[in-house]
Amino acid sequence: MKIFMCIWTVVLLLSASCLPVSAADGAEAFDIQKGEVVKIIPHSAQLQSEVEKWLAAIEGPIGSMNIEPDSGIAIKIELAPPLKISNPWLKGTVTQVVLFVSQSDTYTPKLLVFTQENNMIAMTLKYDLHTFFIRNNLYHPQLNLSMPN
Repeated sequence: MKIFMCIWTVVLLLSASCLPVSAADGAEAFDIQKGEVVKIIPHSAQLQSEVEKWLAAIEGPIGSMNIEPDSGIAIKIELAPPLKISNPWLKGTVTQVVLFVSQSDTYTPKLLVFTQENNMIAMTLKYDLHTFFIRNNLYHPQLNLSMPN
């Protein structure tokens, strides 16, 4: 049942708004508990660069696709242009990422990566997200932005 909810939420996240956001428009910040988009982050070179840093900071794959927290924020970012990545866990051209951040103390941020080659992989990342969340007015003290140990 939990895997069904995870898949359903990812599908919902990918089709959350009536007016689809393209990479040229920016990223969608989605409140998981409310089930709605709460902010659009305009696409910019800075946003693209931030995602590049996230991809460089991945620690490895997660054993299951059950990565969505019960509460928190999911940020869907379409990449324009797509980013080529080659590391021990993933080789390909990344077209979209979804960052999951929870309010739970036991949940560390996760990154769902989609490639042009139709791969989808969930990753852990070791990256300080505070600046990104503050700069984009998404920071809330209850969000767990801690990096995994």
